Amino acid sequence: MAGIWDSAMKNLISVDPQDFVSWLIPGGRFIRELTPHLKRRHIDADGLYDIIINERHALLHVEFQKKAETDMAARLWEYNTRATRQNKQSVRSFVIYLKKCKCAESPFLQMFPDGREIHRFNFDVIKLWELPTEGLKQAAQPGLLPLLTLTKEGARREVVDDIIDKLLPLEEEPGSELLYIAYTLAALVFTSEQDRAWLKRRFEMLGDILEDSWAHQEFMQKMRDKGLEQGLQQGREQGREQGLQQGREQGLEQGRLEEQREMLVEIVKARFPDCVALAQEVVRVVDNPDALRHVNIKISIARSEDEARRLLLKMHPESN
Repeated sequence: MAGIWDSAMKNLISVDPQDFVSWLIPGGRFIRELTPHLKRRHIDADGLYDIIINERHALLHVEFQKKAETDMAARLWEYNTRATRQNKQSVRSFVIYLKKCKCAESPFLQMFPDGREIHRFNFDVIKLWELPTEGLKQAAQPGLLPLLTLTKEGARREVVDDIIDKLLPLEEEPGSELLYIAYTLAALVFTSEQDRAWLKRRFEMLGDILEDSWAHQEFMQKMRDKGLEQGLQQGREQGREQGLQQGREQGLEQGRLEEQREMLVEIVKARFPDCVALAQEVVRVVDNPDALRHVNIKISIARSEDEARRLLLKMHPESN
């Protein structure tokens, strides 16, 4: 299941993909979103989009990252190469880092041991925390406003107020969706107790507007699904633990039973050899370790073979 960051960013693009395309590739025109899954490969991108640039079709590939991953450049290269071959179009790849971390560096180079360059792959790296907030705000279309809190000077209350002011009034359809996404992203940036309380109050003023947005409903469904998944997992773990505990207890019980059975046969064999066959028949049908232990004690102090035989016959179900 996608994390909250990934979900927020994917929802952001889906609200107004043209704004996003225009930001990443000036002059590009959004046509449609493509499936990010590559055939015959367990590889999925965060986003793959059919666009037109300079009157020609091309693909825009986007990955969102909130932490460093050492193989990020190699993954971009692999996806780009396979997407290019599968779709027979050139693909431009972007990795957008949402939080400060060690980023992948372009180009990705693959070298032969003798120093010869085998592959060179160029990709675009965007570090949101380095983008001047004012610059993105001036250039941004409404579909990019929720990103402002992730930019260089974005973790400020006045930035949140500005986002809300620009997205209101809400006569236009995307407004409520963008407001909810802005709230989601801001909640990941404003982490102090005071800021979180302020942020919650600020967006609570918008009331039903946020609750009616499909982004909010999708998020709540994911939370419900996650809760169900966690509940099922917890149930499986509890069931597994109970099963193991029950198995251990059953194993111990079986061990005690076998021990008492062997002991009965050995005692009878040592003291009353003529009763061994009867003792073997008893241990075959009796499965109560406590009852066997009790008869073992009695046979170990029995004074005669007849007394031992009576004790064994008393234990045998067919004699009762």
